[in-house]
Amino acid sequence: MDAINNLFTNLLNIGTQVGVAVAAVFLMWGAYMYMFAAGNPHRMERGTSAMWCAVVGLVMVVSARIIAGMIRTAIGA
Repeated sequence: MDAINNLFTNLLNIGTQVGVAVAAVFLMWGAYMYMFAAGNPHRMERGTSAMWCAVVGLVMVVSARIIAGMIRTAIGA
């Protein structure tokens, strides 16, 4: 049971780290698109949309981490 618990913990940590890194990259990409839009409303909207999607993705990753921790605590692992 200890091996399964360690595997779950490691997978959860790796998944969280990858999710946060991907969200950070997309947040930076959206900011880059917004900054270099040169006043073009369509390009500014694309940058804003990319940043919002990155934030929503980050919230989903953090929520999944919290829910997995709550489940793990509930089953006593």
